[in-house]
Amino acid sequence: MTTARIILVDDHPVVLAGLQALVLGLPDLELVGQATCGSEALLLMRSQQPDLAVLDMGLPGMSGMALAERILEEKPDTQIVMLTHYEEPNYVQKALRIGIRGYVLKASASEKVAQAIRTVLSGGVYIDSELEDFRSEWIRKLCPSPGLSPAATNGTLTYREMQVLRLAAVGHSNKEIARRVGLGIKSVETYRYRACKKLMLHSRLDIIRYGASHGWILDV
Repeated sequence: MTTARIILVDDHPVVLAGLQALVLGLPDLELVGQATCGSEALLLMRSQQPDLAVLDMGLPGMSGMALAERILEEKPDTQIVMLTHYEEPNYVQKALRIGIRGYVLKASASEKVAQAIRTVLSGGVYIDSELEDFRSEWIRKLCPSPGLSPAATNGTLTYREMQVLRLAAVGHSNKEIARRVGLGIKSVETYRYRACKKLMLHSRLDIIRYGASHGWILDV
């Protein structure tokens, strides 16, 4: 079993203790550090090189959003789950644009945090189920209909290439894309490879940046 290294960042001792108990109770996760502010978190990131960080959006001194941006600038492969009180769509949009892969409301049960961590570590995107209207519209716009014009699909890409790349841009793994669009994993890999080759995208970060620049993440 592969163990994922996790750090927790929250300035509320009770919340931090709850998160610690949650992570320690999951056998495939290893808690490698805790911090209560952005500066501590950055030092922890550099020393521990975690796979995933759970961040409070309302940190003192440096907001969780700003901290996430700093983390992803230094270590783009780090996965991030954001804990927040904010339910407004513009906050979720900004989080997705930055590259945050999990967005969980603080009022939600701890099981949702665990689900978010597992989803994000598997390559997916987790948006709290309390934000159902946002989630439904977001998913709908990620999967354009086959009747789109060439201009709507950036001209050079086929419908399937565009569909697969859009879902990859928001963090879905090939397996999850295959299940969502009803294709085999090998077919998804082929469409993704062709799309990346046509657009000269060489990494997962390239795909995310391309998606953000074309409104796939912001326009939800």
